[in-house]
Amino acid sequence: MIWYLARDFNYGYNMKANAVVGLLSNVVWVVVAIQAYVNRQPFWWKPAVLIVLTDLAFCLELFDFPPFLDTFDAHSLWHAATIPIVAHWYDYLVKDARWDTFLDQRRKD
Repeated sequence: MIWYLARDFNYGYNMKANAVVGLLSNVVWVVVAIQAYVNRQPFWWKPAVLIVLTDLAFCLELFDFPPFLDTFDAHSLWHAATIPIVAHWYDYLVKDARWDTFLDQRRKD
């Protein structure tokens, strides 16, 4: 099965499908940021900034270029760029969960 995928893998279709899924994900996160703003979450801006940073990093994948210094190509830089972004997403998710817990406790009181 893996041999079949390697032989008939449509890279263009794969990139388009991933771009569509990424754009849909961006729409969801924009809605999350708007809801956080409406709920007066102090860090509502963080998902919006992270969406922009992720899209900028995706440009490395989209606008591929050959390696420079025979080492760093667009794909390797894409992976390097996503490391800090993931850490910040995790930080946002933890803060968001704590904010939701705070709001739930405040509603109970």
